[in-house]
Amino acid sequence: MMLGRDSERASIDALLGRTRAGGSDVLVVSGEAGIGKTTLVKYAIEQATGMRVLRARGYENESEIPFAGLADLLRPVLSGLDELPGPQADALRSALALGPPVAGDRFSICAATVGILAAAAEVTPLLVVIDDLQWLDASSREAVFFAGRRLQADGIALLLATRDPADAAELRSPHLILAGLSVPEVAALAQATLDSAADGLAARLHAATAGNPLGVIELCRAGTDPAGDLHGAPVIPTGSRIERALTARLTPLPVTTRTALVLAAAAAGGDIGTLLAAARASGLQLRDFAPAEQAGLVDIDERRVDFRHPLLRSVVYHGATTDERCLAHSALAAVLAHMPGDAAADARAWHLAAATLEPDFAVAEELEQAAKRANQRSGYVAAARAFGHAARLSRGPDRPRRLLRGARNWQLAGRNDQVMALLDEALPLTADPGRRALIRHMSAYVRIWRGRPGEVLGALTADAEAVEEIDPRRAALMYAETCTPSFMVGRLDELQAAARRGHELGVRVGGAARLTATVAYAGGRALAGERAQALNLLADCHEELLRTDPLLRAQELCHAALTWIWLGDYDRAGQLLHRVIGAARTTGALGVLPQALGVESELHFRTGRWHDARVDAAETLRLASETRSANLYGRFFAGRLDAVQGRAEECREHAARTDEVAHHLGIACMALYTGHQLGLLAMSEGDTAGAIARLEAVRALPVVRHIREPAVVPWVFDLVEAYVRGGRTHDAVSLLNAPEAAGTGPWTAGAAARCRALLSGPHELREAFGAALDAGLMPFERARTLLAFGERLRRDKQRAEAREPLREALETFDRLGAEPWAAKARTELRASGGVSGSAAALPGLTPQELQVALVVGRGATNHEAAATLFLSQKTIEYHLSNIYRKTNIRSRTQLASVLP
Repeated sequence: MMLGRDSERASIDALLGRTRAGGSDVLVVSGEAGIGKTTLVKYAIEQATGMRVLRARGYENESEIPFAGLADLLRPVLSGLDELPGPQADALRSALALGPPVAGDRFSICAATVGILAAAAEVTPLLVVIDDLQWLDASSREAVFFAGRRLQADGIALLLATRDPADAAELRSPHLILAGLSVPEVAALAQATLDSAADGLAARLHAATAGNPLGVIELCRAGTDPAGDLHGAPVIPTGSRIERALTARLTPLPVTTRTALVLAAAAAGGDIGTLLAAARASGLQLRDFAPAEQAGLVDIDERRVDFRHPLLRSVVYHGATTDERCLAHSALAAVLAHMPGDAAADARAWHLAAATLEPDFAVAEELEQAAKRANQRSGYVAAARAFGHAARLSRGPDRPRRLLRGARNWQLAGRNDQVMALLDEALPLTADPGRRALIRHMSAYVRIWRGRPGEVLGALTADAEAVEEIDPRRAALMYAETCTPSFMVGRLDELQAAARRGHELGVRVGGAARLTATVAYAGGRALAGERAQALNLLADCHEELLRTDPLLRAQELCHAALTWIWLGDYDRAGQLLHRVIGAARTTGALGVLPQALGVESELHFRTGRWHDARVDAAETLRLASETRSANLYGRFFAGRLDAVQGRAEECREHAARTDEVAHHLGIACMALYTGHQLGLLAMSEGDTAGAIARLEAVRALPVVRHIREPAVVPWVFDLVEAYVRGGRTHDAVSLLNAPEAAGTGPWTAGAAARCRALLSGPHELREAFGAALDAGLMPFERARTLLAFGERLRRDKQRAEAREPLREALETFDRLGAEPWAAKARTELRASGGVSGSAAALPGLTPQELQVALVVGRGATNHEAAATLFLSQKTIEYHLSNIYRKTNIRSRTQLASVLP
């Protein structure tokens, strides 16, 4: 029975109503044990008329089995596997042990989960229910949460019941926190439980249990009047009182029944056949469970024996002696030894581990095999835990080896917070030089990306030096790995030395170490202004980068692409990024996308595909949040576009957040990026003095003195323009001739020509601007040059001649969505007597809508767009309807015609 909970039931009714109407939403119900979460879940299922219900439950004993919960949840809809993109279907089959192992990015399974749920919802609305979420295995939890964050217009309701209120924050979803029942509701519950209730009992029960329904029921069943605790003495914590009452209900049971219940508690979540076989092996029969069933302690059906409440299972299990628990786990393990399949083997390994209190070679080996199977199925959290437990049951060299494997799987799971404890334990246990080098390498990597990089760089470099002789391949990789954090903290001299030494070692040993070290060295040479050397280094390895596995070498491809961008070879940069992003989208390898999309956003910004750049930047931030990846550069890419497209508040918010995190971590180079971003914002707003102040602050940064390639962060020529617009001609000329503006690349030459045109006198005006417009400028810079040219012509009374460059500038600004700049061009064009054209074709779209518009407008079907963007077809349709409404576009053909 359910008492009260009117507002909670109304929330569930509203959730179901929105879902039936084609919407999607998530609702998290949290509260302590016994508070009534499962009762609300049952209410939701009862009310889900006209909907298909998918349900799963977390079991404490299954929390180490990868994808156990997801298998239960998706079992009724697995016929939809064939509708998924092939790599995603293969990844999900592997995860659920329905196909051969497929190792790879764990987010492939997350993407497949979205796809299969969306496919099922095409037929009828879904209610997806998970009870006891706090015990759901980590791999299943990650997939469910990923899907929950992507529900929009799919006809899917996700209802999660958990003891942990933080789950709602992680999902950013509505949240019901269940409180206890009121005194009148406690009175009604007591009356329903007892034949009669004494006067004042409800108030005493409420005071003793805080209205916890399970506490009320169990105290009533135990015949306990809590009055003795209500005379000034502190009330015993509710949990203790409930557990005491539950223990009292176990006492009258026969010894054989209590033994059977310990076995059922150890097997929690397991099927009834395994449990009964273990019971028979322990001298028990099905009839030994009957007294517990009659007492209302367990429910028995054809699938399993379930405790009426998880707290009851906990009381039984932890109330047993250590010997009793070990015997139960051993019996279950013995039965599972004769059952086929990986799931049975994994469960057997964990039961053996639970029954083993000291090092045991055989048990550790079985756990290691379970860990390997989990790793092959991308269940990295389960693999890490299994390797870690196997290490605790190991002696000799097996112990550090397994600790190291566990640490590596925590890394693959994106859980670097768990890595250091295993590495710190492993290091003193091994004398093997190669393994010690690997441990030091991993430790330094984790410390760099979890703390202040500058505090760890010295140790990483020293460790690289220490292993040069015994493991030059690893030393080369370690030196290369110092380059990015060295740049981040502004220690470019150290970057150059490490990149050079890493390259020397890489060339000596060859293979992947040579490739990684060459890419790092090329980046270092580009930063140093050694353009020709950087070009040669990258050109020498470009074909190899095009042949290598784009997911395995995603970081190298992204770093090489960024260096190509600095060097102005946008085609080669695009080739590398296309390989990484294409492979990641095809396989669902979301883990590599934040970095790759961030670099692609930079590429699109420079080549004038700003709609694509905005979409990439937004997706970078979204995926970085979902995959727990770093996103400082993603914030810069997004904030810079906000600066030039007229979203000033968002630009300042991104910059402030970036500066806050960068200051905390000691990442000095981000001030270079955010300073340039805010300088561009000031220029967009017409605040010349503010732009000069921002960009002069950039020039004063220590890191700037070490960057000899102006294209890395092109602030210098923006400051020249700001000086010109502010009337500081002498400062503009001085800066244009300063070392910061020196460079030999075509972009640098074009940008310098643009600045010389801005400084030109009336007699050389046309020639200077003509030379600038013929140079290799980015489209945004070219449009700004046209705007400046038109402004000069109009002020020189050449109004008719001014109209053509102003009209061309306006067309480019409109195409880019650079609204503040388009407004300036439009004003100048009207002042010259010209007529301004129409505004941008895709105004007011959110980044997600813009992304859908670009993908669909370029020819993708809804099915293809959904697979590419890891959304459902219904969500694609929902976004398309919004796009058509906002833009007055009526068809895909019309949409394609207005895309840039």
